[in-house]
Amino acid sequence: MTEIVFISDFFVEEGVMGGAEIFNHELMEIIKSKGYVLGKLKSELLKPEHIFNDKFYIISNFLTMSEEVKNTFIEKSISYIIIEHDHKYVATNNPTRFKNMIAPQMLVINQSFFENAKAVYCQSKIHTETFQKNLFTENLVNLGCNLWSKKHIEILSKYINSDKTKENVILYSNNKNKGTRQTVQFCKDKDIDFEYIMPCEYEKFIEQLSKSKTLYFLPQWLESFNRVTVEARILGCKVVTNKLIGAASEPWFKKIKGEELLTFINDQRENIVSKILAPIEGKEPNFFRIPESPKISIITSMYKSGEYIEHFMSEVTKQTIFDKCELIILDANSPDNEKVIIDKYLEKYDNIKYHRLSETLNVQETMNLGLGMASGEYLTLWNVDDTRDYNALKIMSHHLSTDPNADLVYADCFQTHTKNETLENNTSAGHWYEHSRFEFSKKAMIKCLPGPLPMWKRKMTDDNGKFDESLKFAGDWEMWLRCVSMGSKFKRINRTLGLYYMNPGGLSTSKSNYMEKFNEEKYLFNKYKDVFGKVVYNQFKEYFNG
Repeated sequence: MTEIVFISDFFVEEGVMGGAEIFNHELMEIIKSKGYVLGKLKSELLKPEHIFNDKFYIISNFLTMSEEVKNTFIEKSISYIIIEHDHKYVATNNPTRFKNMIAPQMLVINQSFFENAKAVYCQSKIHTETFQKNLFTENLVNLGCNLWSKKHIEILSKYINSDKTKENVILYSNNKNKGTRQTVQFCKDKDIDFEYIMPCEYEKFIEQLSKSKTLYFLPQWLESFNRVTVEARILGCKVVTNKLIGAASEPWFKKIKGEELLTFINDQRENIVSKILAPIEGKEPNFFRIPESPKISIITSMYKSGEYIEHFMSEVTKQTIFDKCELIILDANSPDNEKVIIDKYLEKYDNIKYHRLSETLNVQETMNLGLGMASGEYLTLWNVDDTRDYNALKIMSHHLSTDPNADLVYADCFQTHTKNETLENNTSAGHWYEHSRFEFSKKAMIKCLPGPLPMWKRKMTDDNGKFDESLKFAGDWEMWLRCVSMGSKFKRINRTLGLYYMNPGGLSTSKSNYMEKFNEEKYLFNKYKDVFGKVVYNQFKEYFNG
């Protein structure tokens, strides 16, 4: 039988009795009862030489684990799972401070460590969803409940029918995340009299809680699960809380209470342990699945792209959901014979469409041909000399599929003057492509949002029309302005998902095209002045109109 090593920052034997430590202690006891050889190590004491390929590691809290050790797990292909109790994918450990709980990319941490685990176990549906939103990894498992020991279940059973002698209670905690101050203020504002329940030994705490009619608890951070709200419902307390309780995202939370809920959490003990032991026993865990993304059509055109095509084809086919995409390549009668390279990929992939034009068309005409060939529900343009994060299409399509108020999404990107770079090896980190970094507003459309990384719902094009073929340079800006003027909604994803090559020979960057390009922009600036609004129009009219 495989030897298991359990790793955590703290253990209950040290006197640390948080929810994570209680869970971990009970889990280890159950695993040992099944005959497994189980060792344990503190995260801060772990060194690379302590890690062996013939053992299986269960990693719980690891805030004190060194980066050297994390890298050893990855580099040596060590078998391990992670049991997450909070939010160690984000540097602040607090997703609540960010819109939709999506952390800026610069604050996302430990991504490779999570990705390389055999499974990452989260405590509740909302807890799992926050991980998925930020990491987009495929190895997440929702435990759906927490572990109570047999002793704690007996204590809960003992006090389940206690007389209610307290009206309203608030949990007292020095931890500001638990929201004691905010809960007190809430009760005062509502003229609600209350008593505190002070931290104490488990049975005494449960006895106090069991005598209470209503528990008020307003945490300020997302609680991955929160045991006390479940205990309150078992004991017949009404629970007044907010949307930051992980347990409340589970379908059973509001449906059962009392003895039925107590029986449920007892029955979940074996289910939880079975989920965690699955990869150790060679079984595939029940991974958390998000709804399938609709098919994405990637449209690119090329002309004299011989020096970029191999890099482009390699990068685009590495997209994590490329199998859910179709790649439409429009060869604008290029003299470089890029088809020789493309043929290698056509043999390997059946979702690539290649079409060579008999004549050289302008960019807008070419893109409209691509739109006509596209079968995807979502559409995106991808310049052959640009690159994207390997999860870019997955992330962007996820935002489109989950946000009904987004018709088009765009993301931040770096710009580079070095051809055929990737995000991983680029030397231009920090050099932003300015136009992509503005939150959407009508006045921000002066910056030609959404820049080089657009993805939009097909319906937007169907409703508002295709690219204006009379324009040679500013057709994309015209398209976005027209869509906004007709009510389309744009959304910025606050993540760096691409690398834009400032091609000196490109159509939009060539100095020889400056005046013609400027005249098109002047025309559009005046045509869509109502989109920008009076303030922005007056601010820029001298620049455009002289």
